Amino acid sequence: MKKTLLSLMLLTLTGTVVAGSDNNAHFKRTTANAFDDETPWAEQEEALPAYPKAPEWLDFSGGNLERNQLALDAKSLSLGNDGVVRYSLRVLTPGGVSNISREGMRCQTQDVRSYAFADTVGQSWIVSMKPVWRPIRREDNVRRALKDLLCDGGTPRRSVEATLDYIRKHP
Repeated sequence: MKKTLLSLMLLTLTGTVVAGSDNNAHFKRTTANAFDDETPWAEQEEALPAYPKAPEWLDFSGGNLERNQLALDAKSLSLGNDGVVRYSLRVLTPGGVSNISREGMRCQTQDVRSYAFADTVGQSWIVSMKPVWRPIRREDNVRRALKDLLCDGGTPRRSVEATLDYIRKHP
């Protein structure tokens, strides 16, 4: 008798769980896109800007350990509808070599992507062979400094003008 009663109780509980899961599945199907936070992020397509002929470099610090001179081109800064902050970055080595790259940063995920690198002789962009999003590494002083300048927590600053003002006030 006890075994039969126990079996019936287990069967009843199993039926309740199955019924509950069926209701949840129906709920998920009927409310799809109501408040859809599950939509996968997609980057908007954006063509490379023209090579910077007369850039407006804004210097910024990469911290005490960074030996290179760092600058961001104010004219190249843009905030995309996809949440990506795009910019042209110049890293000037102590030996005088200038490395310029076109990059994007996702403040929400703290990822960075290199779109292209400058050919300073031919005055053109060379498209990156591996334009993938990658996390900002702890030892990457340059990108960490940029994240602090371009992002307000997990979101981009409210406008290009607000971002440029912030950079000018916090070199």
